This record gives sequence, structure tokens and C-alpha cells, in this order.
Amino acid sequence: MDKTELLRAIRDAHEPIEAAVATLTDEALHAETPGMPGWTRKDVLAHIEYWHRHSTAVLAGVRSGEDPDPDTGEPFDIDALNARVLAENRDRPGADVREGEEASFHQLVTAVETATDRELFDATVVAWLGDGNAADVVASDTYTHYPDHVPHLAVD
Repeated sequence: MDKTELLRAIRDAHEPIEAAVATLTDEALHAETPGMPGWTRKDVLAHIEYWHRHSTAVLAGVRSGEDPDPDTGEPFDIDALNARVLAENRDRPGADVREGEEASFHQLVTAVETATDRELFDATVVAWLGDGNAADVVASDTYTHYPDHVPHLAVD
């Protein structure tokens, strides 16, 4: 995969998110989402925003050499992280979440567009990515992640 293919994959996979969000009334945005008890569609959208910002921070970290998520010595717990993101965003207004997700998507796309191939695809650029590279992080935060949540944004 090269940068053009990465950008295409991100944009193509995000289209169903955009389409679903465009159909959501404020009432539907604040309603509990199917398949995620205790979460609203707004919560899901804030979750997606968080992962956009995560990838953008990783790309900035690759450029600067600084790990945006330094090791705390605690084992990584995705469920705890997602619960924290949920709690931090629970009281945000729906309009703010809509704008935040859209802005974070555009910031991420810009970060990918301005990254060098080395920053995206070279696994030796920074040690804190382990055996992976920044493009792997972007993929898991975007185009391989979005399909999990498109059904949660749909209105029956």
C-alpha cells in the first residue's frame, strides 16, 4: 500500500459514516445505539473522533520522535480506554461532537497527506511503534475500524 491507496481506503471507508451522520436528527443522535448498550450514537461519533485524533497524534509523534502515549507501566486495556473516552465525552453537546468528528477526520487526512512515505511506512522510524508503522495505526483507527460502527450510527 502507498500513500494514495491509504488515503483512498480512509476516505472510502469514512463515506458510510458521513452518510449515516447526515441522516441523524438531533433526537436520533442522542438515542441509544443498537448493539452498544449504554451508548448513544453521539457517543459512538465521539469515539470515532477520539481515534482520528489518536492517529493524528501518532503521525505528529513520528515526525517529532515523541511517543504521544508513553508507556505508563500498566498493561494496555482497550475497554478501559474506550470507557474513559465515553465518560469524557458523555456531556458534550451533539453539535460539538458532529463538528469535532468532521474536523478530526479532515485533520487526520491532512496529516496523512503531509506525512512522508518514511513517516508512514517505515517501521524503524520510531521504536515506540514496535514492529508496526504509522500507517498500521492509521488503518486500525480508521478504515478497519469504521465498519464496526456504521451499524451503530444507522437509524432503523
